[in-house]
Amino acid sequence: MAQTTIEQFATELKMPAGALLEQLGRAGVAGKKEGDQLSEQDKTKLLDYLRKQHGAAGEAKKKITLTRKQTTEIKAADSTGKARTIQVEVRKKRIFVKRDETEAPAIVEECRSRRVP
Repeated sequence: MAQTTIEQFATELKMPAGALLEQLGRAGVAGKKEGDQLSEQDKTKLLDYLRKQHGAAGEAKKKITLTRKQTTEIKAADSTGKARTIQVEVRKKRIFVKRDETEAPAIVEECRSRRVP
């Protein structure tokens, strides 16, 4: 198993060594300097930390964003009577958030109790 230095790993990742050291510190690999060796366990700790930070650790996404763009043309006459076509673009953005399953029954009960017969 070949060990690399932090500087080599940073150039491999195309990022500054200082930023890599900061990320390693937050991942739980503390006490490292730029010339120190980086083991495979250190790399896996960093990878697990980054996956948790970016939400790719097997967790289901809680928010989905849908964007829709619709383009239409409007024909309008200017002050001289000349007809012009104007392109109109409408953008709509919808965000759907998945609620916790434990909250849903409580919300339904609350809504039912507020109903007036």
